[in-house]
Amino acid sequence: RRFVNWWNSRWVSLYARQGRGRAMRMISSNNDHDNTPWMLPDGRIVYMRWEYVDRSQVHLHHLWSMYPDGTGQMVYFGNQFPDTAMLDAKPIPGMNKVVASFSPGHGRPGHMGLTTVIDPRTGPDKRAAGKRISRPGRYYRDPYPISEQCFLVADNAGIHVMDGQGNTDLLCRPSSEQPVLTCHEPR
Repeated sequence: RRFVNWWNSRWVSLYARQGRGRAMRMISSNNDHDNTPWMLPDGRIVYMRWEYVDRSQVHLHHLWSMYPDGTGQMVYFGNQFPDTAMLDAKPIPGMNKVVASFSPGHGRPGHMGLTTVIDPRTGPDKRAAGKRISRPGRYYRDPYPISEQCFLVADNAGIHVMDGQGNTDLLCRPSSEQPVLTCHEPR
């Protein structure tokens, strides 16, 4: 199965599809955006849910999980913490933790945010379960975990490798011949 975001004029929902687009079926039906899905090792999907049922429309963008058939939708982390869009969560290999970009406020362009490791074993509402890795004021996008102490991240300068203390080394930068290009989704 593949999981995709399907955009229409009003919202983004998550869809599952078989093969080459056959049997496409909606698996989420939130009032607003559900996006940046990624598979967890236990078979669930972790994704950012723009949650505002009976709540503020702009301040709640947290991590939720569900099974691939759309059942079992529940808070994964942070549903009680406003003013942070939690995006691009991915599991850290061999651990019960994920890394995500915590983008301030309603979310910065390009999902720029603070690289944060989340340990969900303490429950979805323990703020201390989210440990910021990137240094204060240093925003990155699209964190990709190699281990708990090694991540690939991107920003407008290029693709970096980041250690578990937020130290970074630039691995590559966009071509100087194409200055409008930026790097995204390192793997």
